Amino acid sequence: MTNTKVMDQPEFRQVGIGGNRSGLTLRELEVLRAVITEGKTTAAAHRLGISQPAVSRAIAQLETRLNRQLFHRNGNRIQPTSEGLALNEQIEPIFATLARLDAADSEDTNPKRLRIAAPPTLSHRLLTRLIAGFLKENPEASVHLEIGMSSNATAAVADENADLGISDTRTRHDGLRMHPFRHAIAHAAIPADHRLADRDEITPEDLAGESFIALTRRFHQRNVYDRIFAERGIERKIRAETATSIAICELVREGMGIGLVNPFPVSLRPVEGVVFRRFAPRVDYLTQFFVPAGAVAPIAQRFIEYARRAVPADAYSHPA
Repeated sequence: MTNTKVMDQPEFRQVGIGGNRSGLTLRELEVLRAVITEGKTTAAAHRLGISQPAVSRAIAQLETRLNRQLFHRNGNRIQPTSEGLALNEQIEPIFATLARLDAADSEDTNPKRLRIAAPPTLSHRLLTRLIAGFLKENPEASVHLEIGMSSNATAAVADENADLGISDTRTRHDGLRMHPFRHAIAHAAIPADHRLADRDEITPEDLAGESFIALTRRFHQRNVYDRIFAERGIERKIRAETATSIAICELVREGMGIGLVNPFPVSLRPVEGVVFRRFAPRVDYLTQFFVPAGAVAPIAQRFIEYARRAVPADAYSHPA
């Protein structure tokens, strides 16, 4: 073990605790804390990785700085005085804060842990399959998938509470760097036995008077569709509104109406009893990964690269 003199380590920060205590080093406070915790200078030295004389010198210097007796000494025995215990109690929040910062830094920079934030449809139809394949290729890695609204995913990544996000909604944020992933155009989800199921293309006029399953109004695409129908003077019979393309397709399968969706990635896992037909006029969807604008976790970049290789081909989208 290397014997290191406490006073030979000028890199340790000095901290001020008021009165004559200015100039105390963090190392001296660590020594105080270790001696009180261990009860012996030899044990404290072993814990800190320094020599026993270095511990004794640090305690003596600390008492000189403070002009207070911090320990009672009786041969090889050392016991803290009431003032030593009081000082240890005073500095405990400092070390508790440092421990929390160390733990947070370790967690946030762990190159083997990937935090992903994503909305439900992309999570269930795309990411679960990609995550499984990614973990098989990277057995040392782990993934935390947080499922919520697209806006929540955007905020999580921008605030660096997630390493990676994905969305097919319009996303603009100065705190994000975008990685376009898949491009698709809107399709009508239609019951397989519906009269329109054999059409190659569906127009707004085809949907006049039809029961319709719509996205909720908080989505930009809902406003796009509403404007298309309004400009043509076409009324739909909106039977239900929901927040996910999966739910739209499930309601279509139950015969509740027709919906307009981004076919990627819902088509990756076919919905029995539902067919997809191109909608005109064209409405574009862009699915994008996004990462923080600052430092990017290497594992996030690796996941994006894996996704580009591993996403299965489909009839409704192409690489962006």
